[in-house]
Amino acid sequence: MSVTSSSTPVDTRKKTEAETLATFQEELPSQYFSHKGEEEYRTYTTEAERIYRDLFKFPPQMFNGASLIDFGAGTGENTIYLANWGASCTLVEMNHLAQDVSKEVFAKYAKRPDDHTFVNTSIFDYAPDAPHQYDIVHCRGVLSHTAAKEEAFEKIASFLKPGGYLIFGDPNKAGGFQNMLQRYAVYSFASTPDEMVDVSEVLFKEDIDRSQATVPRTRRAIIFDRWVIQSQDDPSVGEVLAWAAKSGLKLYSCYPPILPGLMGNSLHHQPALTLDAVANMIPIAELVWMMQTESDTEFLRSVNEDCGAFADSFKAITDYVANLNTKSKIDHGEFNGRMSKLNTAFGDLSVHSKVKAKLNKFSEEAIEFINIVQAGDLGAVRKFIENTDHLFKGACGNRHVDFIVYKPND
Repeated sequence: MSVTSSSTPVDTRKKTEAETLATFQEELPSQYFSHKGEEEYRTYTTEAERIYRDLFKFPPQMFNGASLIDFGAGTGENTIYLANWGASCTLVEMNHLAQDVSKEVFAKYAKRPDDHTFVNTSIFDYAPDAPHQYDIVHCRGVLSHTAAKEEAFEKIASFLKPGGYLIFGDPNKAGGFQNMLQRYAVYSFASTPDEMVDVSEVLFKEDIDRSQATVPRTRRAIIFDRWVIQSQDDPSVGEVLAWAAKSGLKLYSCYPPILPGLMGNSLHHQPALTLDAVANMIPIAELVWMMQTESDTEFLRSVNEDCGAFADSFKAITDYVANLNTKSKIDHGEFNGRMSKLNTAFGDLSVHSKVKAKLNKFSEEAIEFINIVQAGDLGAVRKFIENTDHLFKGACGNRHVDFIVYKPND
């Protein structure tokens, strides 16, 4: 089995592991339903099925009969449904308190509890007795908390069979921009975990409320996961794609999508488009994630309304030439008029106009926020946050991005 490179000193990795372990032993960050009942379990796993099928394009049937290893499996609450979709799972987790919960979750909910193995160790220390590769490698929300995320990715990728899939998710560097500003504010007024909890409640109560309403974790667990944890080194899309390429992996799907709707090749087109050819377009998506506050449903509703004239003129010209046959006639004036309206409507259209306007205000607020934090008045910071238009509103950025990559058959 190949091993990870050693560009990051071992003592640095060990120090970060110890700090992360201590933080997450004080507050488990990944209890979603284990502290609740069966109804919460059913609700959570039903939503997971929608996510994998509709968003990841990786339906539950893909797990049936698969061997799977989950690195940083935590409390097992994001592994149990994969097991019940038919995978035989190895759960690798360095926090024995989290793994104790994981074993309880599997004992209670697993259809075939004897099919699964639990290993209490870190990613870097995981060294199976015999070389083994898996159909699916799973690792979500873990590598940002290490001191060597690229090396960790290289190691987990080494356990993937040819033809297998790696499901990888982590916070995104741009999507976590607002979280980083929050962390800066918290650390400006607090130095101990308990002080961080208190300051977080003062400054970001609404964000904690929103998070708790979405996933029923304790407020303290949310704060530890967002602000107390000290290793939060989020990768960009470009970094993840570079890691994948270095390990010989290719992109299968990504959520949220990373390219705007400008692609038009047919499935037979050669050469096929590769993302490195359009890498400069990826930050457009990351900019949207950075400023994500209201939901897509809300934001895109207004964008959709702005597209109305273009949509009507586009329909008019394509309908006019649809289903042409030997008896069809095209009126030159009518055709020219419809094409002219399409050009005018598209010329007036700016899909990114609302993103541009939002960025202008968002940038002003971010700059002013840093100034106010540095002035050292906690009350003034809170008052400023209450009156922003975009910064720290709603989702406070889309922090989590998932990639599914695969290893081509030899």
